[in-house]
Amino acid sequence: MSKTGARMEPPERSSISSAVAEEITEFMRQTFVGTRSRFARPSGDARFAVRTSQLPEIAGDRIRSTLDYTQTTDPFDYLLFFVVDGGNVLITTPAEGQVELAPGAAVACPVGVPVGFAMRDITLSVLRLPLERLDQMAADAFDAPPGSLRFEALRPVSPAMHRYWRAVVNLTNGALMDDPSPMASPLVAEEMTRNVAIAALHTFPNTTMTAPYTRGPGWVAPAALRRAVAYIEANADQPVTLSAIATAAGIGARALQYAFRAHYGTTPMGYVRRVRLEHAHRELRAADPTQGTTVKAVAARWGFAKPDRFTAAYREAFGVLPSQTLRT
Repeated sequence: MSKTGARMEPPERSSISSAVAEEITEFMRQTFVGTRSRFARPSGDARFAVRTSQLPEIAGDRIRSTLDYTQTTDPFDYLLFFVVDGGNVLITTPAEGQVELAPGAAVACPVGVPVGFAMRDITLSVLRLPLERLDQMAADAFDAPPGSLRFEALRPVSPAMHRYWRAVVNLTNGALMDDPSPMASPLVAEEMTRNVAIAALHTFPNTTMTAPYTRGPGWVAPAALRRAVAYIEANADQPVTLSAIATAAGIGARALQYAFRAHYGTTPMGYVRRVRLEHAHRELRAADPTQGTTVKAVAARWGFAKPDRFTAAYREAFGVLPSQTLRT
């Protein structure tokens, strides 16, 4: 039976539940960023509780605090997004002043400036991504110059994108917190991180939305496409990015996307998923179900985090359910 070469790397976990201001402040400094905080006098069983789960390129947090507090953070050097699941938050930024956030609100914290918070009986779902990852996605997907990405407002561009973003946060945060986490698979982690980055670029106002239109890149040599396909085939069991495929092909990411759509009717990353689906198909055909092989395990090994989506894609590609292939 074929196996992927990507080693399983479970997320690193940490947590705190405390009413001691010094303990809370130090945990927040180590996990998020330096902060100057002032906590309300604890009453009864009031607590500040955080669970974190992090991988090198994405992290998730769940914060529940009945201990009300205010804080001013040091400037963030990464993107922090949160959804207010309960309670009330007052956020203060240099660009927008004070903004009151009710339950359901979704926010992208600004980078490079101090941010003020006043928290009252809050429950938050948080995602954190390196700015460099989002900058690279902006270059790959929108042909933005490296280092040019800027997020320009706190809240989503529309109610529809707001709802979509909340679903993305719930799915990704849940996957990070699950034990065992499906994101222990490097392929699943890469795919979900990429999806979060793309969703963020479409949800929150940023410079890619106002970039001037440029014409398509024109003709791409067949040899470049062959190099791209060969790279995908050779690395399907590893985390693969659009920029890595473009580098292997010797052309720009935007030109690569145009060429794949013209010749294969999909994006380069869509082609990667096709190849991984074919690998999963071959693994299921060769497997012995009496030895403990499951559809869920094979799907996760080839980067499909949700078994139902894997089943739908598999049936569309091969005309049968993956469970039928496994039993054959």
